[in-house]
Amino acid sequence: MFGFLTRRPWAIHNPLKSWTLADLSLRECQLLVASMSDIEMKVSWAFHESWSDWKPLSEPGCHDLFLHHDESHPVLPPLPQMIQDDDHEITEVRVLATAPVSRDLVTRKHPRYQAKIPVEIMVSSYSFVTHTQDLSLGGFCFEDKLPDWVAGYFTVVLNTPDKMFEFTCILAEDQKKDKFRAEIAPSTSESVIADFRVWLNSQNFPESPQKNSKE
Repeated sequence: MFGFLTRRPWAIHNPLKSWTLADLSLRECQLLVASMSDIEMKVSWAFHESWSDWKPLSEPGCHDLFLHHDESHPVLPPLPQMIQDDDHEITEVRVLATAPVSRDLVTRKHPRYQAKIPVEIMVSSYSFVTHTQDLSLGGFCFEDKLPDWVAGYFTVVLNTPDKMFEFTCILAEDQKKDKFRAEIAPSTSESVIADFRVWLNSQNFPESPQKNSKE
């Protein structure tokens, strides 16, 4: 007898780990995305056979990939117990963790300045308005917690009194549940970065204390 063929119209590309998987089902994609770190989800792409091109995982068309609903509840037997073999000695292995390096001692890549500038954060049709708490050539810290739908690549529009700057950003790493910080993505136009550098250097913003730096 012939089994039913399951449609596998999806593909996932993870540039951070340099792999691309095609001929995937929706369930397989959901499991892959669920196993990704935050930074992997920021930079990874998805493709469906009905699309003409790849889309970032933050696009609305990819939202189903984050919804893993397992309606089945398989009954599993008890987990197997380790069989003790008297002929083999079991050695306890202890992993000595290296003491974490304080972020206060990390030199900033870019000076961060305290400045309250209105910003608009956009992902597809969603929009969120807040202010910067501080900013640098590397990114921004916002006064308000970012909504949960801010993920992957998103747009940050900085509305200064002099001109408007538009950046492509990603969430900064090492943030816990609440997200306040964004990094300027390399895909942002070099001319925008150059104009922003000139504008930032022309301001007289006070520099933020080193202990607040996480960029």
